[in-house]
Order: sequence, then structure tokens, then C-alpha cells
Amino acid sequence: FTMDDREIIVNDNATVTLRFSEPICPVSNLCAVEFSNADITLDNGSLSTMETDDNETWTGTFTPTSNIEDNTSVLSLGTNYTDLAGNNGPAATTANYKVETVAPTVDNFTMSRTEFKIGETATVTLRFSEPVAGFSNADITVDNGSLSTTMTSPNGDNITWTGTFTPTDDIEDNTSVLSLGTNYTDRAGNNGPAAQTANYKVDTREPVVSNVAISGQAGIQNNFLNPNDNVSFTATFSETVIFDNSSGGSLTLTFVVGSDNRTVPYKSGSGTNQLVFGYTIQPINTNGENDANGISIGSSVLTLPSGSTIQDAAGNDAILSHDNVTDNDSYMVDTIAPTEVS
Repeated sequence: FTMDDREIIVNDNATVTLRFSEPICPVSNLCAVEFSNADITLDNGSLSTMETDDNETWTGTFTPTSNIEDNTSVLSLGTNYTDLAGNNGPAATTANYKVETVAPTVDNFTMSRTEFKIGETATVTLRFSEPVAGFSNADITVDNGSLSTTMTSPNGDNITWTGTFTPTDDIEDNTSVLSLGTNYTDRAGNNGPAAQTANYKVDTREPVVSNVAISGQAGIQNNFLNPNDNVSFTATFSETVIFDNSSGGSLTLTFVVGSDNRTVPYKSGSGTNQLVFGYTIQPINTNGENDANGISIGSSVLTLPSGSTIQDAAGNDAILSHDNVTDNDSYMVDTIAPTEVS
């Protein structure tokens, strides 16, 4: 009285073989008491109709009950069957078999933060309902980053696993997740389900100055700027930036008049992608007209006061160097008034 599989998991079954020493009933119209599945008591499962070709060897298929964990199950044969002469046979049992049809579940799949800027990481925690086997980082698909450390089970229980997520540089994406596949199993061999973390956002791209435009007030004669003329400088960033001036310092922009470096103070624009600076042309007490090079942007675009920041919404500091800036030298400067000559 045997089973060809005695460790039975989800979607598994076993062939049951029951062999007698001689033919037993039923034989058509010869027996008052016939052998049937009712003569076999089952633990934690069901048995298909036992079939035979010779009334000596009988076979059927055992299917385990779902959501069962039991290590002490047997099939038991009663004594109600007879041979063809009417003699009752003995009771019998199979060897013990184990039923483990409870698949592992994912109780928790979380990240310690869900918004990332440059330099930030997160602890990933994955907790199963029971110990799992064959699990590794390869079972997790990562959006816009990497699991920079191997997922480990700190307690050694193979239930709770942790690792470190590091976002990819120069990425802006609001719809990222970690996705668990189904290649892992519990120790009995039952596959677990797929799962995902909550959505996380990655912004690891610094805002940069993409352009600085120079514009003079209306009515300027022949593109010449004179003393007390107002000039605007608009620094355009690659994205919305926030200027935090809680330190009380003065944000300035460097520009050049002729060959002289000047600084222009910040006026407005925090919370947009443009910061505006304003300057009033000052007279220069030199001989000649200082219009040879007009107005251009200096070698260092913005100077940030100590303790202040220019950041995007994620908190990434802006790059303030003179990159990809279009100098506008269409405005000449003449701060020397004409004089009468003899």
C-alpha cells in the first residue's frame, strides 16, 4: 500500500498503489461486498476512483487539500473488502506522508523613503509569511536604481530580508517601483506570489543655468546704455528652482562692462525657472568711451551667499557655473558725456 510521492505541495499529487495477494471483489455479480474507495480513509486530501485490470493491483490519484500543513498523514485501508470466496482481508496503512499546500505570502515589501534626491538611499525590507528558499536580488526588478547590497536575512530566519536601494544618477521619474518575481519558493517547494513596493520618486538631476539673457530698458538709443539706464539679467534654469535666502545674504550675478567686472543683485523669481537681476548703469570716470566690448556675462554666473541655497523641488543644489550661457553683447555702454572741444 504505497504512494509515489510522500511530500506533497501545492499543485502536486501522488499515485496510490494497493496490491493484494489475490483477486478481491468486485467481480460482476459474484460478490455481496465489493471493494471501493469507501474502504480507504484519507488524511488531508481526496482520492480518485481506484481502478484495476485484474482485481489484485489497484491504483488511484491522491490530491492534497489546499492550505494544509501536516507532517503526519496516512491512507488507511479498512476490513470491509473480501476475496472472491468471501474472506475478509486485513487493515493496512501507507507510510506517513507530508502535506504542505500553504504557499508563502508577502507580508511586507517597503522602502524607508519614497522620494530620492542626489546622495540619498533607502533600506528595502521584504518580509514573507514563512522561510523561503532560492531567493536572491535577481528576483527583484528595480526601476531607476540598483540594490547596491545583497538582500540578506539579518536574523537568519529567511523570513525578513533587507537591502539598500541606490537611485541612478541624472534621473527624473515619478513612477518607479521594485517588483518581486515568482521564482522563489518556501522550503517545501511552493512558489510564492509576485509583489510590488509602493511608488517612489527619483530626482537625481541638478538644475543648471541653461541661459542668461540681457535686456535694456525701452527707448535705448542705438543700443547704447547710458548712466542711470536700467538693465535686466534673466538667468533661466533647466527646471523650477527655489532661492532660500534665510541667511540674509545677497545673491549676485557677475557681468562685464567693457573690461570691468560688475555684480548685479537678485530681484525676483524664486519658485520659477527664472531668476531676475537688476542693475542701473553707473558712470565711469575714464577717458574715452568704454563701449568696445559692450555688456557680457562674467566667467562666474551666480555667487550664492553663505548659508543660502538654490535648489529644485527635490532639494538638489543647482549648478551655478557658466555653462551653456549665451552672452548678449548687443548693448554697448557709453557713460562719458560729450564735451565741447575748440
